[in-house]
This record gives sequence, C-alpha cells and structure tokens, in this order.
Amino acid sequence: MRRPRSPIAKPSWLAPALLAVAIVAGGFATLMIRLETTQEGYRLSSLRTEVRDLDSENQRLRLEAAELSSNQRLRALAARYHLAPPAPGHSVLMP
Repeated sequence: MRRPRSPIAKPSWLAPALLAVAIVAGGFATLMIRLETTQEGYRLSSLRTEVRDLDSENQRLRLEAAELSSNQRLRALAARYHLAPPAPGHSVLMP
C-alpha cells in the first residue's frame, strides 16, 4: 500500500534557482549589448572626426595643387629658367 502524501509538500528550490539564473543571464546579456553599443558609438565618433580632418586636408591639398599649376606661376617660372614657347616646326604631336 502507498503511503498517503502529507498535505504540506516541501517547496522545490529548482524553479526559483532557474529563474534567478535566467534573470542574471538576461541582465549580463543586456549589459554586454549596452557596452558594445557604447564602444561602437565612440568608434563612430572617432571615425567622423577622422573623416572631417581628411576632408579638410584634401581641400587644402587641392588648393595647393591649383596654386602650383596656375598659369601666372608657370609663366614666372618659365621666364626665370629662360624657357620660351617652341619655334614653329619644333613641336611634335604624338598620335
């Protein structure tokens, strides 16, 4: 014969323990996601600053190239080095 169950059963500790582990794991996962998001935000900010600096340097270099190739400057350099346009018949056009 079976023994009758007692009306007061001992509560199981397994369900609360699993719930606590799930809550801690969820909190840790949320924390790690926020950490990654913050790090990517800093990285993005750094890249934006780098792009801005490179754009500024590109603009400066384009201006310098335009100044160096200006007709007025080249004519002054040609006179300084005693250069003149080629005489008729001295220039050769390549096909």
